[in-house]
Amino acid sequence: MTILAAPTKPTNLLNNRPILTLLSPALSSSLYLATIFQRLLSTTTLFLFLRAYILSLLLLRQSYYISQVLLLQSYYASSLLAKNGYWASKEGIQKSWKATEKLRKKLFFELAVFVLGGGNGVILIVFWPGWIFVGGGVWGVWMICG
Repeated sequence: MTILAAPTKPTNLLNNRPILTLLSPALSSSLYLATIFQRLLSTTTLFLFLRAYILSLLLLRQSYYISQVLLLQSYYASSLLAKNGYWASKEGIQKSWKATEKLRKKLFFELAVFVLGGGNGVILIVFWPGWIFVGGGVWGVWMICG
């Protein structure tokens, strides 16, 4: 089985003009648009960098101001805390001193009974406060008589 077809003439797909002449209007307008786009992009980028710089300076100044305010507030709060803590400890010590007064009296009584009690004459002689006067008198006589 054979296929019958009419003979065809070879056609030129490309025109005799070079490809550059076809693309030159498109390339020139594309290059023009690219330069415009680059200028717009550089202007926008510069504007954004300038805005970011100004915003960062503003934020730095505000954070410095806020840190000073927080420092003063913390100083005030710590001074109040220190004053109240001092007052509370002073009151607590006074109340505990008064609360232990009976116990201290009992302990002093027990010590006095132990020192002055029966059979503890040696402790009484050693811890007798009059030895200071007796010793001072002996030392004075010794210095005078010499």
